[in-house]
Amino acid sequence: MKSTDPDSTQAPALGVGSLDDVRSVFWQAYRHLFPPHSLAAQTPNGSVVISWSILDEPNARYPYAAPVMLRFDEALVDSMWKADARQRIRMAAKHEGTLREGLRGYDPFARFPNARVVNIG
Repeated sequence: MKSTDPDSTQAPALGVGSLDDVRSVFWQAYRHLFPPHSLAAQTPNGSVVISWSILDEPNARYPYAAPVMLRFDEALVDSMWKADARQRIRMAAKHEGTLREGLRGYDPFARFPNARVVNIG
């Protein structure tokens, strides 16, 4: 079964910066926690990196906010692939509290902009 088959549980091949069907549901569920001009990109290992331009901010030392990286539990991702669209939305929403807690104390203007890593699932 190829990853493009409708019944496939495998992620489709992605272009640079693209989000697969599962990660795009997470991004849609969480994007309200970030500035409207934020961008999300999927890494080869399935994590999602989120950042945004901060050039217009007076306290910015760098052109982009310190990135936020979302890592996903494998079992959660597998469950999401097997779920229908409504179930995926509910599952992603269920984990918003984890992301909110993971962002506590996050500083997009950090002097040393290390990625904030949040494990979802």
